[in-house]
Amino acid sequence: MHGEITESAENILSQAGLKRTPGRIAMINLLLSSPHPLSQQEIARRLEKVQINGVSIYRSLHAFLQTGIAHRVESGDRTWRFAICGCGSRGHCHPHFICRQCGKVECLSGFKMPEPEELQPGYVVEEQEVYLRGLCAGCST
Repeated sequence: MHGEITESAENILSQAGLKRTPGRIAMINLLLSSPHPLSQQEIARRLEKVQINGVSIYRSLHAFLQTGIAHRVESGDRTWRFAICGCGSRGHCHPHFICRQCGKVECLSGFKMPEPEELQPGYVVEEQEVYLRGLCAGCST
């Protein structure tokens, strides 16, 4: 899903029951077009020309997480990065690759997460995370 806009930001927000503000539309379009998850600071930098402040970005990202539009990933540097989540699960539906040298974080959308089986009664899985760490193509050569 990353790297190509397959659905309009307006439709994504409408289906999630969220207001379609210019700032949110710009954020969704940015996340849709990004080949990798972005931090809140990266989002703010890339949207400097859009009239959206840091608090609005924070609140919008929180709303995106709550409605399953986006997911977040932490790569070991204590910075959350955000990406569009096409499955709407509110959790990770695919693993992530993290380069241990440059810190690049990439969604591995072609892989599906395994379904947890045989949990004890009463257990509810709300989120699962799988990270693959190593060297990206740029750092491994």
